[in-house]
Amino acid sequence: MRTNVGNLFLLGIDGLPPAALRRFVGEGIMPNCAKLMAEAARLDVIPTLPAVTAPGWLTIASGAHPATLGISNLLLPTPGEAPDRIRNGFSRTLSNAEYLWEVLADEGLPATVVKYPGSWPPKDGLDSVVQVDGAGGYADITCVFEDLSSTCYYSGVQPPEAAADGCCSVPRGYEDHWRIDDPGTSGWTPATPRDPLNWTGLPDGAEPAFETVLTLSPAGQRSRLLLHALALGGPDGPRLIISPTKDARDAVADLAPGQWSDWVHGESARGPHAYRFKLLELDPRERVLRLYRGEGHRTTGFARPEHIGEELVTAAGPVAEWTGTFDFMNGLIDLDTQLEIYDRHTAWLESVITHLAGRRPARGFFVHWHVVEYAHHIAGASLDPEHPFHERDRDQHLDFLRETYRLLDRLIGTAVAATPQRDAFALVSDHGHDTVHTLFFLNDFLRERGWLTTAPDGEIDWTRTRAYGLFPGMIFLNTAGRWPGGSVPAEEAAALRVELTSALRGLTDPRTGRPVVTAVLGETEMRAFGQAGETAPDLFFTMDKGYEPATRIRTDEHEPDHEHEPGHEHGPDHEHGGGLFELTVPGSELTSGHGSFHPASPSAMTLALIRHPSLTGGAVARHPVSMVDLAPTFAELMGVRPPRRCDGRPLNFSALGVEHEAGTS
Repeated sequence: MRTNVGNLFLLGIDGLPPAALRRFVGEGIMPNCAKLMAEAARLDVIPTLPAVTAPGWLTIASGAHPATLGISNLLLPTPGEAPDRIRNGFSRTLSNAEYLWEVLADEGLPATVVKYPGSWPPKDGLDSVVQVDGAGGYADITCVFEDLSSTCYYSGVQPPEAAADGCCSVPRGYEDHWRIDDPGTSGWTPATPRDPLNWTGLPDGAEPAFETVLTLSPAGQRSRLLLHALALGGPDGPRLIISPTKDARDAVADLAPGQWSDWVHGESARGPHAYRFKLLELDPRERVLRLYRGEGHRTTGFARPEHIGEELVTAAGPVAEWTGTFDFMNGLIDLDTQLEIYDRHTAWLESVITHLAGRRPARGFFVHWHVVEYAHHIAGASLDPEHPFHERDRDQHLDFLRETYRLLDRLIGTAVAATPQRDAFALVSDHGHDTVHTLFFLNDFLRERGWLTTAPDGEIDWTRTRAYGLFPGMIFLNTAGRWPGGSVPAEEAAALRVELTSALRGLTDPRTGRPVVTAVLGETEMRAFGQAGETAPDLFFTMDKGYEPATRIRTDEHEPDHEHEPGHEHGPDHEHGGGLFELTVPGSELTSGHGSFHPASPSAMTLALIRHPSLTGGAVARHPVSMVDLAPTFAELMGVRPPRRCDGRPLNFSALGVEHEAGTS
């Protein structure tokens, strides 16, 4: 045990690829990060299998493998039910492990946890822990404190014909964790324009053009709420007044195109919440309207102790939580608006850090920020010429990524400023990121080979289905031992695994003739990476750089698509061709990913930067480290025991070549 133990600030950055970080630091746009890299030791980190958010962050906090956690993935199958009935892998109630802040609480030491994945609901008895949110907003899963989902009200424009599907299917059960009041899952809400009637309190010279009604359906109540909106023309340009009545003096917003409103406060059956509007487009004469309404997050109940939430709303403003890809991918907003959302979210998080660190010193301070992950999903193609549509909106997407990394640098500066030099500071991530240029339709593949059968209505026929795929590369056999409707007898399971393994290993992209599966892991191989237990798949396969499984089952007939050769120009109809493989299109699908890559590959690996008096600034560890070893290492730096059920061991910094010879500064 080191003698200079003390406090730890852990800043968790979701989905941080080392190559991109080095690139933007090298461009000189991240001075705070450059300073941290000069003062900290760098470790390359092998993530969990799969390299995804839920098991990753829980492993960082506990030192436990996914098998020990009981959290195998983002979406967990439900024991005793069909493989596509899933549960939310971020619920604290499903995890078997103990976390670092729970260790601190057990020893009577103070800790602060801010928006850390999988930490909510808090366990009982954590009297010394301040906990803020941590209940969603990861993997585009809705936060449990969301009262209103974001939406775009529209008139006079045509929304996209089809919502972006992304790579995941929507298995049964996922809807329990997905958008509250979103019509048809598209995010677009029609607003019917009509002639203005009975408005009062209008400013002098106002020229009413049309009015409409904005509907809101808060969580927990059946009745909808209504706001009135009035479009005005005039010499000063178009404006939109939003009011609960038809009296403009009661307005909650008075907006010109491009403007955000102040926070609008509302009430649902669950309690108070707050949200904002941004007027994206308004043409009074043509009755064209595009009005974005951001997420309505609760302003009470999202923190423990309860009064901390009210304190933070006063100090930092209402929670700006939602930063997911859904709104941009479905055309509700543009990149500039997405960046403004990122900026507001980051500013809120910075205010929370500054406020809590200044008033409630903690032995461990744990913060999570998801924005980089989402930005890479959106704009990843711009970083890699290997993507066939690399040039499409490249400059705009690169600028978007640069501005996102500037926000990261700002957050690093705030967090470092809140951490005394004598304390340990760790910047860690759960996985890397790399190009995804092609989706592989896994369940269509299983259906084509006869292992999965669908009924005429498109639903899975479980009486004739033998295998099912779940994102990111999991295959579950439909065994009788898994649930009562299973069609695969136990004695046939081994042979079926051999068949599936052979087929996956022989899988090639018909456009290139090259194999696309890098490994197929059975029970023994998965166990070596800590993947086992009742929620683990029967097989896990990893894919080459550029490929990711898409598990949604397409209902129409598709022929193999041979037209998507890199560099070939196509119209919209050709970009979504048939077959088992489909190119990802920037702005419509995610063009960067992580979960389908082997954990030890450069595509999935990530990094940790640890600043501590005993470590040599700028030193790079001689070899990669396992993610399970981070938690016991952080426990040692804080001078507390490792979490119970921890699978890792404290890192030997001396053997890694990053520790001062004397062991201390």
